[in-house]
Amino acid sequence: MERLMEAVSPNAFYDSDNRADPPKCHENTRVAVITKIMNWVTSTMDTDAFMLWLCSPATAPKTDALILWLYGPAGAGKTAIARRVAELCEAEGLLLASFLFFRSDPKRNTMKPLVANIAYCVSRVTPSTNELIKNAIEADPLILTYSIEVQLTKLVLEPLRLLAHQGYFSSGKFPRLVVIDGLDECLDQGAQTNLIQFLASAMAQNQLPLKFLIVSRPESHIKLAVALASQQATISHLELNNDFLPDEDIRLFLTDKFHEIKTCHPFHAIIPSVWPSKKQMDDLISKASGQFIYASLAVRFINSACDSPMRQLDIILGLRPPINQDLPFAELDALYTFILSCTKNMDIVLNILGVDSALVEADYEFDSSVEAVESVLNLEDGDVCIYLSPLNSLLEVDDWGNGLHVICFHHTSFGDFLNNPERSKDYCIDAGKYHSLIAQWMSQVLTSNGMCPQFQSTHPRSSARAK
Repeated sequence: MERLMEAVSPNAFYDSDNRADPPKCHENTRVAVITKIMNWVTSTMDTDAFMLWLCSPATAPKTDALILWLYGPAGAGKTAIARRVAELCEAEGLLLASFLFFRSDPKRNTMKPLVANIAYCVSRVTPSTNELIKNAIEADPLILTYSIEVQLTKLVLEPLRLLAHQGYFSSGKFPRLVVIDGLDECLDQGAQTNLIQFLASAMAQNQLPLKFLIVSRPESHIKLAVALASQQATISHLELNNDFLPDEDIRLFLTDKFHEIKTCHPFHAIIPSVWPSKKQMDDLISKASGQFIYASLAVRFINSACDSPMRQLDIILGLRPPINQDLPFAELDALYTFILSCTKNMDIVLNILGVDSALVEADYEFDSSVEAVESVLNLEDGDVCIYLSPLNSLLEVDDWGNGLHVICFHHTSFGDFLNNPERSKDYCIDAGKYHSLIAQWMSQVLTSNGMCPQFQSTHPRSSARAK
């Protein structure tokens, strides 16, 4: 098993992240979504039904979905949820394996160590597979250099299938869950889609009661891969949206953290008893826009031992400038930068976002719709949706009816990022440039047909900038 151990990425296991402050769920938060996932994990056929399925899949009752795709926008707390589910499943003897991708770790931003990690977990959790996996590697010492599909088949699926025929899975509770978190943070998009399609095919063909929890942002290529894979196997979808009341969880998190600051901070003696005010709390929750990473980074900044928490909160809320260029959202900015860096046609994307931002900011007589943006930039109908599709985890194009569409950011903080050159750098939007571009367009329209462009809408566009 020495070759297997050499290929393992130790930090990719759910409980061995090398980050100083790995994502985790605050106590009594994310309860509804975690409960829903755990119900999916624990919902299985009874023993008689499973044995019928194993012996004659065509005549056996239909099983629950063996793959669950948990997705949500950037910073929504997906990794924290995945970790908590893995922790609960391990405590109940239900976790088979876990792998957490992370874009900044060269041993976790690639697909190469995935199967080695899963195979290692399988051999540890189900010792009966140890010899089978060892024999497979000894029979073909280069197997860990083959495709992910071949590795999974030889080192995971075939050993488990042999155990299944020996009756291993017919005895009530057994480890069945494989958690794959942050799939979008693997730098090879082709490998991401291939993994989804292979798992769907493998689950349809191999009679194994395994369940895969796949967690990612809703990137376009992943959505397409899931849609195609759903033709081979049943895949459940679970979106982290407002149905799970993230603002209430963030309020609970912030309330507890502010209490800790007022009790334990080195300058707690100067903190007013009524701090923060209800308005400050509401404004902070509004800025978070359901984004747990925002709330977490805000608390970390406010709790700095080197300054007044009241002053730090004012900086977060934009009431005063940061001191010594100490920016509170460096980690969040790195996430936004990473997503934007993976986007093709960046010049066009920034032009679209810039024109849209200028239209909203200036509150022109005509509506700041996608149709207006396409007209200003001389784009074809539908081009905005096409060019912005790689940014699904940050924004979406909403249909407002009457043939009009608008760009809505998932998080207020993304707009703040784009408009702050110290944060966004090369991705910063030059407001003056786009106001001038709109003015030129209006002049051309007036010159050509003698009238100002009119786009009708009954919605106050500026209020919908962040959903």
